[in-house]
Order: sequence, then C-alpha cells, then structure tokens
Amino acid sequence: MTIEEYREQFIEGLRFDAEHEGTDPESQFINKALEQLEDIGELNDPMPMSIEIKGRRGRLMSFDAYAYDDADCALCLITSDFSNQKTESETLTNSRINEIVNHMENFIDESVNGNMSDYCDDSDPAIILAREFRKRIGKSMLDTEILRFKFVIISDKILSKQVKNVSRDNFLDRPVELNVWTLERFFQSFETNTSEIIEFDTSEFNCDGIQYLKADLGEGVKYDAYMGIVPGKFLADIYLKYGSKLLQGNVRAFLSVRGKVNKGIRNTIINSPKDFFTYNNGIALVARSVGFSADHTKIVHFRDPQIINGGQTTASLANAIIKREDKNGMDNLYVPMKLTVLNIEDEMSEDEIDEYNAITRKISECANSQNAVSAADFFSNHPFHVIMEKMSRKVMAPPVNGKPYQTIWFYERSRGKWDQEQMKLTDAQTKLFREKNPKNQVVKKEKLAKCLNSIYMNPNQVCQSSAINFSRFATIIDDMYEKHRDDINEEFFKKSIDSVIIFDTLDAMIGKASWYPKGGNKAQITPYTISKLMTLIPKDKDLDWKTIWQKQTLYPALAEELIKLAYVTHKFLMQEANGGLVRTISRTQKVWDDFKKYKYELSDQFLASLISKEETKSEEQAAKRAHKFNSEIDNSVEIFNLGADYWYKIYNDLVKSSILSYGDCAFVKGIADYINKNRLPTPAQCKRLMKIVAKAEDKGYLMP
Repeated sequence: MTIEEYREQFIEGLRFDAEHEGTDPESQFINKALEQLEDIGELNDPMPMSIEIKGRRGRLMSFDAYAYDDADCALCLITSDFSNQKTESETLTNSRINEIVNHMENFIDESVNGNMSDYCDDSDPAIILAREFRKRIGKSMLDTEILRFKFVIISDKILSKQVKNVSRDNFLDRPVELNVWTLERFFQSFETNTSEIIEFDTSEFNCDGIQYLKADLGEGVKYDAYMGIVPGKFLADIYLKYGSKLLQGNVRAFLSVRGKVNKGIRNTIINSPKDFFTYNNGIALVARSVGFSADHTKIVHFRDPQIINGGQTTASLANAIIKREDKNGMDNLYVPMKLTVLNIEDEMSEDEIDEYNAITRKISECANSQNAVSAADFFSNHPFHVIMEKMSRKVMAPPVNGKPYQTIWFYERSRGKWDQEQMKLTDAQTKLFREKNPKNQVVKKEKLAKCLNSIYMNPNQVCQSSAINFSRFATIIDDMYEKHRDDINEEFFKKSIDSVIIFDTLDAMIGKASWYPKGGNKAQITPYTISKLMTLIPKDKDLDWKTIWQKQTLYPALAEELIKLAYVTHKFLMQEANGGLVRTISRTQKVWDDFKKYKYELSDQFLASLISKEETKSEEQAAKRAHKFNSEIDNSVEIFNLGADYWYKIYNDLVKSSILSYGDCAFVKGIADYINKNRLPTPAQCKRLMKIVAKAEDKGYLMP
C-alpha cells in the first residue's frame, strides 16, 4: 500500500463513519488518531475535549484532547489541524505549528495564573479542567505533580520541508516535548507495525561513551551481554529528551500505576551522589544493537534501548534536575548497568518479531522477579490472547441485516494485525476480506478488557486508563486460565463478543439520547450502566446471551432497560461529581459502592426476558467438554506436525545445556522417536511434554 492509497482510504473511512454515526470527519479523525497513538504508547488514556476560548487581549486558548502521563509526570495536550482532503493536502508550516502550540500554552498559562471564569460560563467544562490543571501543576516545583509538558499536533496535512526541528523552549520552568503526527507518520507506523525506534549517539548528550565489560556466554547464544557504568547525568538527559518512551511496556505500566519517587533514591541524589553507584541496584536495558568507539573501550551508540528494570531510578535522576534538587551536581554520580544486546536487524519477519518479543519478555520477567511487578503486568503476552485469536478465526457470526454470508469478529492479538493482513491483497481480495472481517468487528485486547470488566461489575476500573484496567482484568483471566483453562472456550468467546456488542450499542444509544449533553461522559456512563444492570439481575437468572449472539445486537427489552438506566447513571455521576470532573470521581471504589446501593427497579418486561441460570450453565458445561476434547486432539496434531527433526533438535539442545534431568530429556527424545514412526502422541504424552517445555523455558531455554 502506498501513502496515497492509505490517505484516500483513511479519509474515506472518516467520512463514512461520520455519516454513519451522525458526527463530523474531524471528530472521527481526532478519535482515530488518539486511538492509534494510545496503541503505540505515545499517549496514555487520552480524553477528547475540544476547547476554544478567547482570553485576555483576545489571545486564543484551544486544544482537542488532553491526557496525563503518570510515568513521566507529564500533562499532555493534543490539537487537531484537519483539512479533510483525500488527495492533495495543505502544508503544515512552522508558523502554523508555533501558532497551535501557543494556543495550548495559553490555556495552561491562564489555568495557572488567570481566572478562566472571566471568559466562559461557570457550567463550561473548561473551568473544571482549568481548576484541575492548576491543582496538578501546583504553586511551585516542590508541590507539583507535573514535571513536563507534552504537546501533540495531529494533522492530515503534509509537513512542510521547511520544518527541520520541532523542539521547544521550557514552559513554566518545565521541559516541553512537541510531537507532530501527520498521516505520513501514521502510515509509517502502520506499515512497520511498530512504535518508532529511539536511536542516538552518547556524544549528543555530552558523554564520550559507556565503559563496559562483555560477558562470555558461550556458543549458540543469539544475544550479547555487558556490564557497564553509566554517568547519572547522561541517564537523566536521555530521559529528559525521550521520557518514558525509554521504558519497556511492562515497566512503564508499573511506574504509571505505582510509581512514586523512592525517598531513598532521592536522598542519595541530593545528599550523597558519589555513593549512588554503591547504594543503587542499577538499571537493566535491552537494545537491538549498539556501536563502539574506535578502540572498542566504550559503547557510544544505542539503537532501540529499553529500560526493563530501573525505571524509577532513571525517572528520579531526571526529576531531580527538573526540580533543581541535584544541588551537589551529578559529575560524580554513576549507575550500574546490565545491558542485553539482541543483535536484531532493521527488517524483521513476523516470526523474528515474535522471537524478539519473547526474548525481551523473558529478560524483563527475570529482571523484575524481585520487584513488585505482577504477572498482570506481562499480560499482553499471555496464552489467553492466542486462544482468543484462534477462536475468533474459526467461530463465525450469523448473517444479519439481510447479508447472505457469515462474518468474523477479528480479535487483534497484536496491534494492526487487521490492516497488515490486507497489505498484499488485490483490490478484489481486500473487498472479500473486509466483507468477511468487517472493520467494526475488530476487537482489540484493551477493548475486550473494558467490555468484560463492565460485565464483571468493575466499572471504576474500566474508567481508569486502558493500561490500568487491562492490568486489573489480567488478574481475573490469569486466575481463570490457571484454575479453569477449559472455560476459555467457544461459548466464552461468544459471550465475550456479546459483551462488546452490549458496550458498543449502549455507547451509541447514549450518544444519540436527547438528555446527553455535547462533550458528556459516555466513557463513564456506559460501564457504570452495564455493571449496575448486572448487579440487579436475580441470582437464578441471566441475560439471554444466545439471542444477542444470534441477532448480533441487543434484543428490545435489554436495549430499553439499558438506555433507561443510563439516564439514571448520568444523573447520579453528575451529582457525585458536584461540579468536578466525572472522569475523576468515577475511578474511585467509593462511587461504585454508592451506586451499587442506589435504588433502581427493573421493569417487568426486562425481568420477563431473562433466562434461567441453569440453561446458561448447561450450555457452558457442554462447551467446556467439547473444548477439552478438541484441545487434546489439536495439541496432539500440532506436536506431530512440528516433526521429528524439531523435537530431536530440542532434545540435543536440552542435553547440551544440562538444564533438565536425564528423564525429561529422554522423554523428549521418545516423542521424537514416536513421531518418526508416524504415530500421533496421546493426550497424556502431550501434557507431560508441555510440562517439560514449560520447565525448560522457565530456566531460560527459548523454543526454536
């Protein structure tokens, strides 16, 4: 796909969605861009909220969305510059970029130093938001929650060739990070299916290199390992420039959820920097590749460095500089470093990407085994997603709306998979693919977590950031997978999709309701409404999940009850917010506990539509038995299809490494011999083989 084709499809999709949903193309563009930026980790939990106000001396204050990045202690403002052109587009110039950034800075400045009520009505959400910004920014650097500002411009225009540098001066004594995302940049991210790679020379940060000692790992190891000594100032400076983009995903999520500056780290930086090397455990990094000085005594270049342990240490060093707490300087402050270099080339196949992620995950898990990083923090790579992906490709949804064909609810285990699968198709093949896999039936991991957590009656968690909700949802699924693995079956998949249908349909109904104000709180009303309904259903009754699946929509009694309850939810949340942000109060356990107690009577019509719990259980048990049988057959066939040579190789690797007992190694060889005789392994043999494989992987072995 070319950039021109991408642009035409992108704009056409915006126009179609706008007409279908009764909005406008720019609103669709903002939502789409925010979604993509959140997917690749550029933003965390962005909130669309278009603000345009004239302040003192007629200066304009405007933006289209905001977000907080807790890992970076950052306030993010996002502004759209949209032309709605399918082919030729206007140019985004330096002067326009500066103008947009000034408008965002004006709002922050007025929030902190002015009086927003002079320029808009008391009911305007801008006043509430300005109040929150002022509180978070604080009166001084000593009481602030915001240590940097991030400004993002999203545009369908073409970036002018005259734009060479988008760096900005400090604002309110804080560093500023400016990012400009044009369609060309979105396309590049889409085409590679990766986040943008960080690459730099140490000399860019006044560092002549990192002293290192290389470890001898023996033959057959694909990666290199080094011990190093990192100047604290260098580490702080790269974090000041790149922020939490340097943090591996699990670590970033951990820091965002639990990350407060460690008092011990802070005290050492301030009072005893020369002792930092001795007192601190240091950092662990993974990099795709590194470059060395001419005499090979120092590492002077990094490509795609990711901090997998020590994020708090790194952030604390940067924060000390911002807050000017490093009164003794960092000239004599050094940090221990363990570096793993994966030696990965620029162009990777899908299998190589999976291998790269597996190695990084394993190193990250081991590096964080002594810290409070839970299994939930690594949930993105959980086998649950593999099962759901496989299920989504084989369970066909019934034909609806007069269409003669069945469709697929496409579960995206990895970002951009739906788009990627179309890249090499002809126009005719693409059309058929989209008929079978409609875009509105693409389900992302984070979306499923929102929908199911609403059904599981955890709306306060759903109202958190996607990362936090995903982590909370992980504990439920991980427990299910460990204790009741066969429950994750075809019936579970259908019910999961039903949950998505309930969530999306209710969300759309709320948006069209006469009582719903523009720029309202759908993101909070929807999960709270669904969760409240689930608490009210009698214990011996259940929703008619089968009908939702068969009709691929809500049945009338359910739809009517949900929209009626949604209005009650809206009034309750507004009352609880009491002039503040619904988004903030909805995240608390107390508000959800109070809403659970809130009196609401279900209609007789809805109660009559409920089915017996026993009927649901019977279907679930049948699905569980079928799944167990099919899984056993599938496992045997899959192990057989890998071939005898594959298992002989694993046997030889395990014998050579001496990480398992003789009995375990001999069993692997026995399986290879078995397959070599063209015999299918039994379910019991497969079960033991998988236990041996898991044991080997726990000890660091990577399956070929």
